[in-house]
Amino acid sequence: MTIEQKNFIEMIGNAAVSFYSDYGILPSLTIAQAIIESNWGKSGLSRDCHNYFGMKWSKDCGCDFKEYKTKEQKRDGSYITIAARFRKYPSVAEGIKGYYQFLQYKRYQNLRGVTDFGKACDLIRQDGWATALKYSENLKDKIRRYNLTEYDNRAIGAEKGRTEFHPGTYVVTATAIKVREGAGTNYAQKSAKDCVSAQGNLLGKAVYRKGRIIEVLEIIEKSKDEIWGRTADGYVAMRYGGKEYVEKRLG
Repeated sequence: MTIEQKNFIEMIGNAAVSFYSDYGILPSLTIAQAIIESNWGKSGLSRDCHNYFGMKWSKDCGCDFKEYKTKEQKRDGSYITIAARFRKYPSVAEGIKGYYQFLQYKRYQNLRGVTDFGKACDLIRQDGWATALKYSENLKDKIRRYNLTEYDNRAIGAEKGRTEFHPGTYVVTATAIKVREGAGTNYAQKSAKDCVSAQGNLLGKAVYRKGRIIEVLEIIEKSKDEIWGRTADGYVAMRYGGKEYVEKRLG
């Protein structure tokens, strides 16, 4: 495996793990599809449109499109070339998120919560994702060859070990977490001098350092993977991108 391939797997895999709690789709399936559909991110569709999964465009999909010629396999094994419109996304993040939105169509709902990658590969072929007769086997081959179930284990393990956050006392487990003016990374980091008890970094911005005990007055859950807490100083990320930055203090 090349460095470029390793980086591609990590890019798709990390996103797939972070989306697992919301959509219940095995990361190994997502990564294998991206590898096959985009040729490791080298296809024109993935480079030009951030469409790593070969998703076709429809009037209600809420994004732009670009037209390409594509081959489809018939039941007798022969191929035909057709012109088709494919979804075009403005960024890598939007393209990956678009994949999960695409899977919300009713015919793909049987994939949610499936933890056997072989069954997931068979189902997505049966549901009509691709016309290639060996599509399911090709997916399984990629998952085995590149040990993609490692990302499944991370996603499922994180789901089982997920902390339930409530107002109360916590200990900071990250090296440092920023204290912001609002619940979200789009809000500015506060100045330490404007806070009751937060410390400052080299720029004088407010942070809570590892081991700091904080009192969380309110929980703001934006998604299962993004939870913020309001303290007397401001707002801090308690869980972001599936990673937790604090732990409950007992006693």
